[in-house]
Amino acid sequence: MTRRFQAACAVFALACATQALAQGEELAGPCEYRDTGARDLPVRDGHLDFLAESALKPFRDALPHVDKAETEAILRSPDTVWYDEASMVFLYQDSVEVVTGARANCVGRKVGERATEPAIRKLMDYFGADYKFKYPFRKVAGTDDAGNVRTLNFWAPPKKAGKALPVKYWQESARGRWHWVFPVGTVFGEVLFEQGPDQRWYAFEVRTRKRYLDGWAPDLFRPYATAQGLADAIKARRPGWAQDSNLAAFVRHLSTNTNLTPFTLFSEAYAKIFPPIVGALDQLPELQDKALLAELLTAPTWGSTEGAIWKAGAGKETYAPGSQADFGIVPKGYELGMIPVNEVSCNRCHVETGHPLRDFDFDVILYGEMWGEDRIFTWHLFEPHEYIYDTWDDADNSRKLNQRLVTAKLVKQERVGASDPDYKRLPEPFDPPY
Repeated sequence: MTRRFQAACAVFALACATQALAQGEELAGPCEYRDTGARDLPVRDGHLDFLAESALKPFRDALPHVDKAETEAILRSPDTVWYDEASMVFLYQDSVEVVTGARANCVGRKVGERATEPAIRKLMDYFGADYKFKYPFRKVAGTDDAGNVRTLNFWAPPKKAGKALPVKYWQESARGRWHWVFPVGTVFGEVLFEQGPDQRWYAFEVRTRKRYLDGWAPDLFRPYATAQGLADAIKARRPGWAQDSNLAAFVRHLSTNTNLTPFTLFSEAYAKIFPPIVGALDQLPELQDKALLAELLTAPTWGSTEGAIWKAGAGKETYAPGSQADFGIVPKGYELGMIPVNEVSCNRCHVETGHPLRDFDFDVILYGEMWGEDRIFTWHLFEPHEYIYDTWDDADNSRKLNQRLVTAKLVKQERVGASDPDYKRLPEPFDPPY
């Protein structure tokens, strides 16, 4: 037998042997199923709700205004679909044709922890202690080390002749990977929030990716694109800033270009495809005037930071602020200053959606793939039932189409053709085994 066939057989044998033990056992902690009630929320042509309006309201109330008309319209449109990690249930596929299915992102870690077989325990090298894929595929870029962050995702399907264009999906074989392609004009995005001392949520960043025929064009909005722009805003709002020692020190830091901190982003788990990024961060001191900070974060209109440099000097540059405060212009631990806002930079991670884990370590017996498809991580078309949380029981053939998406006419089973003007399957930098 080939090594791959032996490994696949090992998965099947281990699953069968463990199934009796797992029956009746409820998964706890990060893999515990949480029913958000999404299945009972409204559905109509071109739209469905994943989050109840009562859950959305504190965040809708905190949405900023941006200076790009299309993005501004999406943030206000009743047709925009909002979701988060709990309501979408972020998951990856396992598509080797022995035991196939959809697994919540936490399942890989659970499998590794429970296993005694060393090769299976290697899954813990790729899933972290928080039960997510390890960096850089763990969470929204730049927030791995930031604690005070809440992310709200949005999806805006494009329309043609007044009707939403559906996501096209298909399988390469009866039990193989499900593939899907978003139509040209699709916009995905996320709004990043932090919680202030007053317990209100404050947006500090909006990110978007818009599908064009040959890729995704990114954009990112903040209240201030440069350190000097923030310094000028403080001076305008607090004319007596120079007499306040904290404000004076804060403005002085912003206006100094030689105080960037060298920093390196590195992924030990995924080093084969994600080389280290060497750069710098601008670690802003704490701003004690929290009322001013709230004013700054709720600036009337935010601008795009695509191609912008936050600060440069002494041979270093950074693309976003950092922070030494839990509540700041960004939260403590925020590291997106390492990554410029452009398509090449963003694609370093996004092109890896669906990448088989076996490419990182052949001994990883759970042959799952990286989460996501068509260069979007957070969206999938599967029904988020509790079975995706249970590693062994009902694990095989557990990918079930979300019928709410069907009712909303937002998905269509059809392989993308080579001459389709609205859909194109993008190249992948890996060889899929399915």
